[in-house]
Amino acid sequence: MPGVCRDTTDSAGAALIKSQTTVFANSEEVIVHGDSVTGHGGSPHDAPTMVAGSNNVFIGGVAVCNAGDSASCGHAASGSSDVNVGD
Repeated sequence: MPGVCRDTTDSAGAALIKSQTTVFANSEEVIVHGDSVTGHGGSPHDAPTMVAGSNNVFIGGVAVCNAGDSASCGHAASGSSDVNVGD
């Protein structure tokens, strides 16, 4: 499974991802389904959110985003290779 996404470390497009959670990995917040992505242009890039993929781990019933999961604007997220879940 690809690395999980973390706030201030990973991005979707050129945008930093802002977390709504209080779950941490390596001292940074983990990105979950529905978290905001910093606006980076006109629609649909002005207020995108993260969309968790189908192979996710859930924390408190909310899916954690991984590398390759897309923002609602279509940009794929990077993931932190030093934080992994699964195999």
